[in-house]
Amino acid sequence: MIYYKDDEIKIRDVSSDDINYLFMWNIDKELNKYDPKPIPKSPQELLEECKVFCKKFETEIINQDFIKRKYKYFIITNHNDYPIGFVNLFSIDKIKKQGEMGVIIGDKRYFKKGIAYKSIKNVIEYIFNNTDNEKVYIETSEFNIPALKLFEKLDFKRVDEYIEDDKFKFIVMEKVKS
Repeated sequence: MIYYKDDEIKIRDVSSDDINYLFMWNIDKELNKYDPKPIPKSPQELLEECKVFCKKFETEIINQDFIKRKYKYFIITNHNDYPIGFVNLFSIDKIKKQGEMGVIIGDKRYFKKGIAYKSIKNVIEYIFNNTDNEKVYIETSEFNIPALKLFEKLDFKRVDEYIEDDKFKFIVMEKVKS
């Protein structure tokens, strides 16, 4: 399914062909500099991370049984249909009618071009108009100033903060369906 398209980008469903991009972005040190999860440092760690990611991809991302899916990926492509990033929704709570959002522009040639803003704006519009979700939230490092500014620009409001592992302070922001 195509969720959005203009002359610059297209936002579509995830496909099995996207696994290489998603894994590459998952272990990219620069893309994940504000995330406390460790990046593989040895061939053994990389191989183990790949196995874990591939299993998660099959069981939780592209599983044909929609009930078992834990992530909803919206793949962002350029005008040539080359994947350049994604917006995802996870930790979906059907009772609270909410989910957590993430975004990565994985192709660094598309940094600071408004792609993340346009993509998130359109994905939120889709979520609020086509699902039962009434709230979308993010949790990001206090040092992730670009994300904090981006989501503030998208009318997300700061609602909480917490410290994880006595080290990492996270800011929680949310947007509620109007």
